Amino acid sequence: MPCKGNCIQHKAIKPNDGTGRYSAGQKRCNTCEVFLYWSGIKCPCCKTRLRVKPKSSKFKNNSQGINK
Repeated sequence: MPCKGNCIQHKAIKPNDGTGRYSAGQKRCNTCEVFLYWSGIKCPCCKTRLRVKPKSSKFKNNSQGINK
């Protein structure tokens, strides 16, 4: 389903404290291409499943508390 624009209400800003977006509780919608503060597992706009873990191995290690 395409983005309907409803997700903008839940759009999250990048944390300034040095933590990653996922460790700060944000989730990403690949369809809408936006990070959200949302408690559900599906996007409130397009109903696709939200990503809760980073794709990059560099950030995966940091989100799990493993420092290189």
